[in-house]
Amino acid sequence: MGHVEAATAVSDEDPARDRGSTFVEVVVTIVLVGVIIVPLLAAVRTSIRASSVAESAAVVETVLVNAVDRVNRAAITDCDFTGEVKAAVETRGWPAGAATVEHAYLQSDGSWSPTQGPLDCEDQVRLITVTITHPDANITRTLEVVKGDL
Repeated sequence: MGHVEAATAVSDEDPARDRGSTFVEVVVTIVLVGVIIVPLLAAVRTSIRASSVAESAAVVETVLVNAVDRVNRAAITDCDFTGEVKAAVETRGWPAGAATVEHAYLQSDGSWSPTQGPLDCEDQVRLITVTITHPDANITRTLEVVKGDL
């Protein structure tokens, strides 16, 4: 009769199977994780930036509405509303230079002129242009108000 050899089974405890990861496998894993993480971090950064810009714009618009409200509540005999507008900006803790005010007067031909006509300022219809700029962000908003005894 012939001789039959018994098949040897490979056990889970074979030292050849427990060598760990190769250097190539580790590098490939790091590259794959990097390819996934980098765009995610960029998306998070973009989201944070957009949120910050939206918040800054909302703050500028709030200060602008506050300034225009102060102009609307000011006496009609006031000829210069710069003080009211600067006060609204300074209430926020911003420098007075964050606000500008331009005055224009309604002329008899229906146009606006930066120079006052022959009447006293309180007797004229005025266009007050209020511009607010965020001191830290490059965000500017402008609103015009018509004031006078109409």
